[in-house]
Amino acid sequence: MADIFTLIDEYKGLLDEKDRLKDATTENNKELEKKRKELAQAMIDAESPKVSRGGFLYSLQDKTKYNKIGDCDEDGFFETLEEHGLGDIIKRTVNAQTLNGAMAGLVEENDGELPEDFEEYIKPYQYYDVAKRKETNKAAKNAKKKKGE
Repeated sequence: MADIFTLIDEYKGLLDEKDRLKDATTENNKELEKKRKELAQAMIDAESPKVSRGGFLYSLQDKTKYNKIGDCDEDGFFETLEEHGLGDIIKRTVNAQTLNGAMAGLVEENDGELPEDFEEYIKPYQYYDVAKRKETNKAAKNAKKKKGE
């Protein structure tokens, strides 16, 4: 049983590190964005569009990105793309979690089997996962009873 506890501690440590890295990456990205803006403005103010430092060349670039407005009319948006000859950039996608939920529902309705129509499109795979959640007093008492403490 000690091996399981060691593995649980290591597993929890990796989950905690994943969370820490995610938070650190988010914070780092914010700082990068802020510093990029400061550097670009300093290069503009100094009228130095290219600067060499530490074996790297930093060059000021004027860029434009385009984002779809979040709450716009989707049908109208796609129609407008198609009207301008851009229909080929439209990609149909399905969110992975949504697909998993839908397929699980179909399997449940189909006596535990994936309908044959999906065999050439969907490959199910089974694996074991380990759930982690905050332990409550009740859960701790039940675990100790099972362990024989």
